[in-house]
Amino acid sequence: MRKFSIKLILFFVFIVLVSSSLSFLASTLFSQQVAGEIRQDQRDIAESVRELYAKTNLSLDEILCITSTSMYEVRAVEPGELELRQVDWDQLEHGEAVFLTTGRFIRTTTLIRVNGDYIRIGLQPQNTIFTVMASRMWDSLLFYVAIAVLLVVLMVNIVVKPIRRLSEATREIAKGNFDVQVDAVSNDEIGQLTENFNRMVRELKSIEYLRKDFISNVSHEFKTPIASIQGFARLLQSDGLSPEERAEYAEIIVEETGRLSRLSSNMMKLSKLETQEIVERGTPFALDEQIRKSIVLLEPEWETKGITFNIELVSVMYQGNEELLHQVWLNLLGNAIKFSEKGGTIDIRLWQQEKQVFIEIADQGIGMDAEVQSRIFEKFYQGEKAHFREGSGLGLALVKRIIEMHGGRIDVESVPGQGSTFTVRLPDV
Repeated sequence: MRKFSIKLILFFVFIVLVSSSLSFLASTLFSQQVAGEIRQDQRDIAESVRELYAKTNLSLDEILCITSTSMYEVRAVEPGELELRQVDWDQLEHGEAVFLTTGRFIRTTTLIRVNGDYIRIGLQPQNTIFTVMASRMWDSLLFYVAIAVLLVVLMVNIVVKPIRRLSEATREIAKGNFDVQVDAVSNDEIGQLTENFNRMVRELKSIEYLRKDFISNVSHEFKTPIASIQGFARLLQSDGLSPEERAEYAEIIVEETGRLSRLSSNMMKLSKLETQEIVERGTPFALDEQIRKSIVLLEPEWETKGITFNIELVSVMYQGNEELLHQVWLNLLGNAIKFSEKGGTIDIRLWQQEKQVFIEIADQGIGMDAEVQSRIFEKFYQGEKAHFREGSGLGLALVKRIIEMHGGRIDVESVPGQGSTFTVRLPDV
C-alpha cells in the first residue's frame, strides 16, 4: 500500500497545476495589459510627430529622430513595404492611425500618414512585448511566487499535521501518560502508523497495569510466607510447647520457605529464558516416561484431593532440553491438580502425528472465560479466581517460553465450570 506516496504526488501535481494555471493566466492578462500600454505609447508618439510637423520647421527626418526612443523606432516607410487591407488604407487616407499586431501580442505597430509620407511606429528590433513584460513583471512574479510558497506550506502542513500529533503523543508517553490516543484520519501509511501507535499504547498500558499488578501480587506472595515464618518462629520461642506443636510449626515454616524458594526460582528462570534464544538439546529421552515421573512427583498433591488419572501415552523418544520440558509438565499438571475439585479426573494423552508430538492435559476444574484464556500466558497475569490460590502468574509464562524455544506452541480450550484442556505441540526432531 502506497497511498501516502500517491497523496504526496497528487499534492505536488496540484501545486504544479495551480502554479502553472496562475502563471498562464497572469501571462495572458499581463501581455494584454502591456500591449494596451504599448499601443497608448505609440498613439502618443504619433500625436507628437503630427504636432512637431505642424508647429515646427523641422524636417521629417529630424522629427523622426527626435521621437524615436530606446524602446520605440519611428521611421518613414514606402507604401510598397506595407501589406494592408483596404480598410486600413482608407483610415490612413482620412488621417487616422492604424494599429497592427503581428503574432500573439509579439509586435504592435502603429501607422500614420503625415503630408503624404507614411510613418511606422513600432518597437525597436531587439524588443518584443515579452522583453517589455520582463522589465515590468518582477512585482507580479514575486506575488505568484508567494502564492506558490503559501500552497506548499499549506500542503506540507496537511501532510505533517498527523505526524506532529504522533510526536506530541510520543512525548506524553515518555512522561508516563498511557491514556493517549491519536485519531486516525486517513487509511494511508500514516493512518496505519497511527493505528499501530494506538495499539502499541494500549499494549504499553496493559503491560504497565500488569507490572503494577505483578508488584502487588509478588509483594503479597512474599509477604504472606514471610509473615507466617515470622509468626511461627516466634511461637517456637514460646515455652511449654509440646513436641507435636513444635513439629507442626516447624513443618509450616518449611512449607513457607519452599513457597519463597519456588517464587524466587520461577522469577529467575523466566528472566533467564527471556534473554535466551537457542535451546540446548541434549540426548534423546523417553518423553512418555518423563510425564509419568512428573505425575509421580506430584502424588502428594493429587492424592490429597483424591484425583484420578486417565493416561494414554505412546512411546516417544524426543531430543530436547530434558530439564526445561520437565518444568513444563510439572507446571501444567500442577495447575490441573490445583484447579480440580476433590475427586476430579485429569486426562493425559501423548501421541505423534505428521512429524509432530502432541501432549494434551485436560482437567474438570473451574475452567476460565474467554478473556482469561486470551491472557493466561502473559507474564504476571492471574485470573480472578487464581488470586485466591497459591501462585504468582509466572508458571504458564515459563511454559509458553520453553515450548516456543523448542519450536512448538501451546493452546488452551476452556469452559467455565467444566474444566480446561492444554495442548502442547512439539516438532518431532
